[in-house]
Amino acid sequence: MTFRIFLISFLLFQCNEKKSTAKKLPVNQVIDTLANTIIKDSYRYIENYEDSTALAWYKEQTNHANKIVSKISNRNKITELQKQIDEKSNAIVSNLEITINNIYFYLKSSSQNSTKRLFCRKNFSGKEVLLFDPKQISEKKIINYVHPSWDGKKIVIGITENDLEIGQILVYDVVNRALLDDVIVNTWPSALGGVMWLPDNSGFTYEYIPVIDKKSENYLLNVETRLHLIGDKIKSDKVLLSKGNNPELKINKQDFPEVTFKNHKSQYMFASISGASYYSDYYYSDLKNLNKDAIDWKSLFLKEDLVKKFYIENNNIIFLSAKEAKNFQICKTDLLDPNFEFPEVLVEEDPSAVITDLALTSKGLFFVKTKNGVDANLFKLEKNKKITKVDIPEKAGYINIRSKGNDFDDLIIEIEGWISEKKQFKYNYHTNRFEMHQLDENSVREELLSNVIVEEIEVLSHDKVRVPMSIIYKHGMKLNGNNSVLMRGYGAFGISMEPYIDSYLLHWINNDGIYVVPHVRGGGEKGNLWHMGGFKKSKSNSWKDFIACAEHLINNNYTSKNKIAISSGSGGGVLVGNAITERPDLFGAAIATVAIFNTLRLEYGPNGKNLSREFGTLEDPQEVKYLLEMDAYNKIKNGGNYPGVFLTAGFNDSRVPVWQPAKFAARLQASTASNKPILFSVNFEGGHGFEASKRTKNKEVADLITFALWQTGHPDFQMEN
Repeated sequence: MTFRIFLISFLLFQCNEKKSTAKKLPVNQVIDTLANTIIKDSYRYIENYEDSTALAWYKEQTNHANKIVSKISNRNKITELQKQIDEKSNAIVSNLEITINNIYFYLKSSSQNSTKRLFCRKNFSGKEVLLFDPKQISEKKIINYVHPSWDGKKIVIGITENDLEIGQILVYDVVNRALLDDVIVNTWPSALGGVMWLPDNSGFTYEYIPVIDKKSENYLLNVETRLHLIGDKIKSDKVLLSKGNNPELKINKQDFPEVTFKNHKSQYMFASISGASYYSDYYYSDLKNLNKDAIDWKSLFLKEDLVKKFYIENNNIIFLSAKEAKNFQICKTDLLDPNFEFPEVLVEEDPSAVITDLALTSKGLFFVKTKNGVDANLFKLEKNKKITKVDIPEKAGYINIRSKGNDFDDLIIEIEGWISEKKQFKYNYHTNRFEMHQLDENSVREELLSNVIVEEIEVLSHDKVRVPMSIIYKHGMKLNGNNSVLMRGYGAFGISMEPYIDSYLLHWINNDGIYVVPHVRGGGEKGNLWHMGGFKKSKSNSWKDFIACAEHLINNNYTSKNKIAISSGSGGGVLVGNAITERPDLFGAAIATVAIFNTLRLEYGPNGKNLSREFGTLEDPQEVKYLLEMDAYNKIKNGGNYPGVFLTAGFNDSRVPVWQPAKFAARLQASTASNKPILFSVNFEGGHGFEASKRTKNKEVADLITFALWQTGHPDFQMEN
């Protein structure tokens, strides 16, 4: 592009933006003093879901955002490619569950029928049978959870409406092909631990939420684990575990209690008291006590023991622990006389890779080690305690192991990477090789990424800590500083940014951009201490790592200032929000979905008490300081030269309230001096996005990517006259 053409485009860009400014949200300031700091909150009033001014503003902002993105050239290029991908994808299988007698249950959708329906087949090669279509109940209902009984004769189906997540539990009789009469309400099995069948298949445990109105101060609090026996009325379900029922366990009102059974032969039941963390307090009791009025729960281990996952083998506990092992180790102890302080170590910690998964089979224990969150390998612990590496069919960035337990030899792995779709393989012990074990064929997106380079590097952060970073771009791309970059990160809850093909990666690469994932602290890519390195007091490391990675890209000519778009969602809003408020000069755009920005008000939103375990609580004076430091909303400065920003929200979100991104957008609109657009869009029927329809997801991706390409100066995506 010549300088003259660039200048004309720039002037048109400025002119269009000034003509397209949306109405700003009125100010009604509230002043607080926290940690000896005066906090001025201009938009506190919109935390009221029924505020008429806010509701009108949400609608106006959504219409305005739609109008703006519709004027950006070549948006249809993204929507058309997505349409082609969807049409070529024969079927997408999810939520696979395999019973001990080898019945396969799964959800399946296709280009002809985007609604997920429940299917089953006897054995992998058996005839496929349609069991249940949620449209039998309502056009708006969707399935978001399934879990069969051990023998496969019954299956629990989680049902919700649109993207609401919290919904109902139905029980389907597989033998008689019929729904049973009773419906269990106020449940969230896709998020709160799920349903656990009794070993004899006579019933199951589930978690009941007394208050599901997010406007109530008791929303999502005092959750109970109940026992439902097949054939009994729901009203007679017994409370097994709750704050009111078990005062001796000191359950907090925000805790999620759960009762589980580890296998179909289990003689014990296990109770966990958990929240927004991998680690929980665990208790156990003899299964014979199930029908007693008061169950005697004995302590097994505490969250401080850092047990991430465990299995029962006879009367032994095999578990994965980060205690005294930042990259985790596999240990063993006696169930009836447990010693989590000094257990037997079966697999020692590897200083260069994290143990990310394990499973028991009759042939031995299998486990996964992953380096920097992106390079996964499979290993086997032989019965003579020798460790051998197991060959896998192709290079994997991520491996998940599936087995039926130590009574069965079945071993299935799922593997995927930045440019390879998720694939399933089953191990053949006769040939000592994995064989394809896939119920769907969905390699269309993989074909579109056949000509790319994947670089895995480490970048020195502000404190000289090495931060892994994944860089993906087309072969032959010139690294001349003129490329549009999309940086996606998260950095919270110990969650790793595992390699997989998402729509953002696919469309960004297809439009000649560079896709980058910095694996910042707060995630789990480099073990438990990596999570702790971006946790509460150390949270600033998350966005400082992110900024260091952006500077590396600029210094090494991948891109330049104002040509980087950054992206995240949910808890990753803390990352994105602080990156643009601390270093607005680095970035051309920020896009974020259903994201947290106002951490000082986090506890006033749905599930806020639980989220405070990750970020901090106002009840602790020291943690108030941490929340203040990470509150991007309160860091916005009047007259700041902020990049273009596009935020989305779900009005019915059960995790992040609509007012979190709304307040951030409003304050940016009132404060920015850059003339860059600050867009905000609300899905009034949507939630957190997990259950959103394919149409809704595709539109959101197209809008956000189009906006980011526009704001980073991509010549094909500019504002039309």
